[in-house]
Amino acid sequence: MSNRHVHSAGMRGFTVVEVLMAIVTAALFVIAISQIYIFQTRLSSNSAAYANADLLAYNNLRTYSYGKAPTWFQCEYNSGSPQPQTLLNSTSPVDLVPSPVIQTVVATAPYGCGGSSSAIGYPIRVVSTVTYGSDGRKVVHATYSSY
Repeated sequence: MSNRHVHSAGMRGFTVVEVLMAIVTAALFVIAISQIYIFQTRLSSNSAAYANADLLAYNNLRTYSYGKAPTWFQCEYNSGSPQPQTLLNSTSPVDLVPSPVIQTVVATAPYGCGGSSSAIGYPIRVVSTVTYGSDGRKVVHATYSSY
């Protein structure tokens, strides 16, 4: 006599529990894959927004500090220290950068405004900032120009 298990003709196929377990497992895989896709999409979108804001901040900086004498800077003192000068303060929307977008460029003379006997005076620090998105992400570029 063999140990074979004999099924009757009406008892073939999967049980309800096996089918439910297969459906639950498949659903978990679908959820996991969709979450990875959503995360990757957001990461890509955030990277693109940062790259565009970075380029905007850099271009704003280069508008004022491009290797020539900064004729746009007027050094003013208040209480014995040089005052910052706002060169750009804009809140206009920008393509491919999440709103609100705030662009600022500020110039300061951290070492004073006086020049020396040479043609090159004290440096002017120029800072370009782009703040964007509802969470206030920020990109900053800075350089020095001679006064």
